[in-house]
Amino acid sequence: MSATALQVQLRVVLSLIFRETRVRFGGTRLGYLWALIEPILHVAVLSAIYVVWGRIAPMGNLQMFFITGIMPFFLFSHTSSQLSRAISSNAQLLRLPPITNMDIVFAKALLQGLTWIIVFFTLLFIVMLGGKLLLPEHVEECGAAAFFTFLLGFGFGLNNAVLNVMFKSWERIYSAVTRPLYLLSGVFYLVDSLPDPARRVLVWNPLVHAIEWFREGYFANFSSLTLDRSYLIKWSIASVVLGLCMERAFRRRLHSR
Repeated sequence: MSATALQVQLRVVLSLIFRETRVRFGGTRLGYLWALIEPILHVAVLSAIYVVWGRIAPMGNLQMFFITGIMPFFLFSHTSSQLSRAISSNAQLLRLPPITNMDIVFAKALLQGLTWIIVFFTLLFIVMLGGKLLLPEHVEECGAAAFFTFLLGFGFGLNNAVLNVMFKSWERIYSAVTRPLYLLSGVFYLVDSLPDPARRVLVWNPLVHAIEWFREGYFANFSSLTLDRSYLIKWSIASVVLGLCMERAFRRRLHSR
């Protein structure tokens, strides 16, 4: 790709990001605030449940423990869900010659990634105001965990974007299958604390390793017995490669539909 063509595509993606921002956040009164309110509600509810049960945080404090579980989970789930209808819901845009399927997918993914970063640091600021803030012990580990979690969400979202066009019922099937992930990924508990039979089953879930990796990087003196970084990395790369191959293989059919 020439430098001129690359500049054109970059401008296209930036224009799509601005358009997606208006469509996604400009249509409701809460707008961008909902991206912040949602994790706050989850942290508040989970903290209240722990307080009522008389339980303490396995590490750090309740707010930081739940944030380090909820935010990696949301990074995957929101990225994959936002990308799932990227192609099927933007058929009109694809009639414009400079715009391709991948331009729309990249724009939605970049917007979601930037939104996650803004929300995460805003949450940390709010926790700091309450005097509960703990700074990450290893920033590079948290960054690596977030990157591969985002990549996993991108890969799943790209696959879903193709499958949603090919099969009308796919979105419902995927939603039903992945709904239990919130309970099965260690968002509000430590997988290491579970009995061995349960832990042996849950380690097959790549999101378990995403959350464990993020927490191990964030909290001092926490070393996960469950974490396998290479497992998450392999899942992330494989899902992206599969999604790119599917989009390329079915490109003509995607446009015709």
